Amino acid sequence: MKRTVLLLVLAASVAFINLLPLALILKQAFTPEAESFAWPPTWWPHQLTLDNFRALNGTVDLGYGLWLSLFVALLTMGSTLSLVLPAAWLAAREPRAGQPLDAVMVVSRLFPSIAVAVPLAALFVTAGLYNNPAGIGLWLAHTLIAMPFAFFILRSGFRSIPEDLEHAARLDGASDLGVFWRISLPLARPSLAAAATLVFLVSWDEFAYALLLQVTNRPLPPLLYYLAAFGFPGQASAMAAIMLGPALCVIAVLEPALRSGALTGSGR
Repeated sequence: MKRTVLLLVLAASVAFINLLPLALILKQAFTPEAESFAWPPTWWPHQLTLDNFRALNGTVDLGYGLWLSLFVALLTMGSTLSLVLPAAWLAAREPRAGQPLDAVMVVSRLFPSIAVAVPLAALFVTAGLYNNPAGIGLWLAHTLIAMPFAFFILRSGFRSIPEDLEHAARLDGASDLGVFWRISLPLARPSLAAAATLVFLVSWDEFAYALLLQVTNRPLPPLLYYLAAFGFPGQASAMAAIMLGPALCVIAVLEPALRSGALTGSGR
């Protein structure tokens, strides 16, 4: 009984800590600008308003920023999973290949984003990808960022799949590609959904590369930063609330696969 109560208190504490920032953002988004600077601050708006949402288009190019962020995040998700899937499967099945791949993925995350963004910007200027209206350079940078996250999730997912199933498929005449496509990949669907969700969120929320590689063609995170930095907290919160929408949609679409992994033990 004591253990159950302790777990419930711990779960409630974690939920409160995670939901409090979300509640504050939503409160600020629907609070009049004058009330945003009131002292002492209020926990509930005295007057609900949509003025912050209406003012966004007059302050920043919200439509283009939303399109660019969504376009880059979806491209990043597709390219990252396409590149990482075979590498993760190889690392899970061939330890000699897995160790170098692990090292490469870890080393690639050791460098601060700002330190990598500066030489990338110089390279993209030469290649004509700097400040690209379609965010092609940003997409490539986000792919580099997201690959280690997806790799380790998928490698663990493939390792959880019994190799006997793959051996049985080979005995039935399946090729290595057929084994991967018909056996390993369907069983790794929960890990694939988790990796896709994380990759999307990494790109959707990324700030440093978006700020330095897209100087005028801005996705949403730098626009939100400028609204907050130049004294528009209500509009910044309204944009943050808008950014929750696509992220929640992606999670809702992939949630059945994630839930099936929790229920089935990730393919075991």
